Amino acid sequence: MMLSPEEGKIERYLGEFPGYRFLANSGNWFLVIDRESSLYIIDVFSKGTMTSLPSLESIRSSTSIVKRVGNTSFIRETSQGIFKDLSRDNVRGLLWVDESGKDYVVVWFFDLFGHSYISFCKKGDSHYTDIPLINRDFPWSYGFSEMVLRGYHLYLYTSRCYVRLLDLSGREGFRDITEGRPFPMLSCHVSCDSSIAVTTSGEVLLVESDPCNRSFFRIYKKDTSLVDPDAIAHTVLEVDSLGGEALLLDLGFTVPANHALGIEPDSIYFTRHFRPCQCRDRDLDICVYNLATKTIKRFQFGDMKIMDARWFFPVN
Repeated sequence: MMLSPEEGKIERYLGEFPGYRFLANSGNWFLVIDRESSLYIIDVFSKGTMTSLPSLESIRSSTSIVKRVGNTSFIRETSQGIFKDLSRDNVRGLLWVDESGKDYVVVWFFDLFGHSYISFCKKGDSHYTDIPLINRDFPWSYGFSEMVLRGYHLYLYTSRCYVRLLDLSGREGFRDITEGRPFPMLSCHVSCDSSIAVTTSGEVLLVESDPCNRSFFRIYKKDTSLVDPDAIAHTVLEVDSLGGEALLLDLGFTVPANHALGIEPDSIYFTRHFRPCQCRDRDLDICVYNLATKTIKRFQFGDMKIMDARWFFPVN
């Protein structure tokens, strides 16, 4: 269903999708996984438009092998050992589809603590390419706690709060195009729920919310005046504006404000409180936070039992 939050009603019924779990969205397109653990890209406004993706075990990697165990379970064999308990239920992903609907990038991973790989494919690929998250020569690159896919660029917020930038556009593999040593994005509020977002100009922001009361958000940018950010425990500067843009936190990037579409400037659109590797439920909290007034608006939909929700703006 497409719901109008301001009016609290169904704006358009998009049909039934039995057996599918929705993982990510990009415009009208959604990344879904079915009961047999197969991934597809679906245009929700044209249900017959569906793109099949490679099977989850079709991975090109020099360091690991993924094997299917039944319809919903998998194992990954690596030089460090065997990861078990990998299943359809803990697959998460990201999706980008260009405006023409012809090119796409899919990123997915098993959301399990300690699992050290993510995988991606582009249009025309018959397999996924692994991105290892462990590099003994660069310990700051270990793991991730959030990631943003914007076009062919994948932004990784590592477990140690550094930001890596990967280019997925090449014919084979990927390139780490992080400029120099990654910058640590650290605020003094260590107890907050943190994630990253990317502006239309490509600037990376740190986003914090209160995981308990859920009554505020804070936005930070890099403090570029720091000579040695690795020696500082607080490396960011708080900002009270998004420059007139709006942040779709579910997608991890900003978009131009558009009053005709109801996209308010300097506002954060948000639906959930869980991040990768936290092993938490979806914990829906559909809201808009205004940075200028420091106020939050939550949306209720009567007696409707909503299992999951995502902000998205349909493409004409």
